[in-house]
Amino acid sequence: MKDQEQKQKMKYKRKGQRKEVLFKDDEWEVVKRNAERMNLSTTRYIVKMSLSGGSVPQEFFGFTELSRQLSLIGNNLNQLARKANTINNIYAEDYERMREEYAHLCLLLKQKISMLRRTAA
Repeated sequence: MKDQEQKQKMKYKRKGQRKEVLFKDDEWEVVKRNAERMNLSTTRYIVKMSLSGGSVPQEFFGFTELSRQLSLIGNNLNQLARKANTINNIYAEDYERMREEYAHLCLLLKQKISMLRRTAA
């Protein structure tokens, strides 16, 4: 009888590392709601999300400056296209300004991608 009880206890004993994580109240509510949505316990949900990388780095959403620069370049391209169609010519300084803005945008993109790679690793 005693062996059977020990086997039963061993069966339910979980092997692994136990870690404590502190959530703010509003964060815990989100975790509980998401776990319920996926029909998981909060523990299983946290483990699943931790192992599957279910989080998006916050830096991913920091592309405001990049969007602004892209919009400015798009506006300049439209102006250059209108000018070229009107006078069948574009000025070298207009082209050079566009090239510099494009180089700046490429630099911003490379920096953001580099930052994302560092935070994802």
